[in-house]
Amino acid sequence: MKRKNLLASGLAITLAAGLGFGFQHVSADDDKVPADTKVNLNQAIDNASKEQAGTVTSVELDTTRSGQAYYEVDVNDDKEEYDIRVNADDGTVESRKDNDDDNDNNKAPQPKVDIKTAAETALAQEKGATLTDISLDEDDGRLEYDVELRTDKDEIEVTIDAESGEVTYTEKESLQDDQDDDGDDD
Repeated sequence: MKRKNLLASGLAITLAAGLGFGFQHVSADDDKVPADTKVNLNQAIDNASKEQAGTVTSVELDTTRSGQAYYEVDVNDDKEEYDIRVNADDGTVESRKDNDDDNDNNKAPQPKVDIKTAAETALAQEKGATLTDISLDEDDGRLEYDVELRTDKDEIEVTIDAESGEVTYTEKESLQDDQDDDGDDD
C-alpha cells in the first residue's frame, strides 16, 4: 500500500512539474511576439490574398525560433484551406501549403464583417495594442471573430460578432501576474 502511495505521489509531482514547464514554455513563446513589424496586418492579408483567392479565416503574428516575425494567414477557397506565411518585415510570401485535414466540408463561411474590419474594431478597444491572433469561428451557430491583442503589460481577448461587427466579449489579463516566477497566478 505504501508503495502505491509513493508511486502515485511521484507521478503527481512529475505531472505537476511537466505542466509547469509546459506553461512556462508557452509564456516564453508568447513573449517573442514582436510589438511592431514593418508589415501590418492589412498588408499581410492583401499579400496572402494575392497568392490565394478566397476568404481569409485566420491571421496569426508569430516568430520563428531564430526570431524572424511572420504572419500565418489561413485562406479558404471553398475547395481547400491554405496556410500562407507572410514575412512581417518585407511582406513576401514565404510559403503556401494546402491544409489537408481530410475535411470534406471546406465551404468557406461568408461573414458580413470582413477580417480587416474586425481587426480594426478589436484594436480600437485597446490603444497601443498589437494584434497577435484573429480567427473566424462558429459558436452556437453564430459566426464570430476571436481576437488576441497584446500590450507591454496586458493580454486582451476580444470577441466580435461577424454579422453585426459588435464587440460581444472582452477580457484583459495582466502579463505581470505570470512574471513573478513563484508558480502561482498572482
